[in-house]
Amino acid sequence: MKILMQGAFVVVVAAALCGATAQAQTDVALSGFRTFTSSSSGFGTQQTPSNSEGGLLEVRHIVNPLVGFEFSYSFAEANETYTSSTSTPPNCYPICGSLEVSGKANEPAINWLFSVKKGNIRPFALGGVGLMITVPGNSPYTINTVVRPVFIYGGGLDWSSLPHFGLRLQVRGNMTKAPNLSDEFTSTTKYTQIYEPMAGVYYRF
Repeated sequence: MKILMQGAFVVVVAAALCGATAQAQTDVALSGFRTFTSSSSGFGTQQTPSNSEGGLLEVRHIVNPLVGFEFSYSFAEANETYTSSTSTPPNCYPICGSLEVSGKANEPAINWLFSVKKGNIRPFALGGVGLMITVPGNSPYTINTVVRPVFIYGGGLDWSSLPHFGLRLQVRGNMTKAPNLSDEFTSTTKYTQIYEPMAGVYYRF
């Protein structure tokens, strides 16, 4: 009986290891996305970001369904329009009306992954943290490079079409504080949501 129990234990462990091996994956991916960013208001300012296109680079390693890691880096246009809630001097000094500041958003991040492989399909969910680095373009007014922490969440699926190549579809959300790119307007300092539906390809090693 003892020998049978030991044998059964060995079989269970071997099956678990084989299952973990089947679920494991290491890949690199490149995706394109469209941003949809919420506006915010506060401290006498209405802050309206412009939606834009961007790109995402991912390096991902999945150990098993509950353990996966990903380093990601995204970039996109990040133009902001600041509008004063008071349109008459001197309350809106030095600028009355609106000011548009162009910018570039860069986001390095680390994410935790949950995924399950079923045939050629692997649905996944992720969550993580990173930095939203917004670099303003040229402006006649005082401008600032702004670095904010960002919280990331999302999900999607991989579809394997070839032995090493596949298609990745996903939607990501980013929660971060609105950037104060210009000293002429006070930032709303409110949290905003950036939604990013995206599609891309990955190479599995």
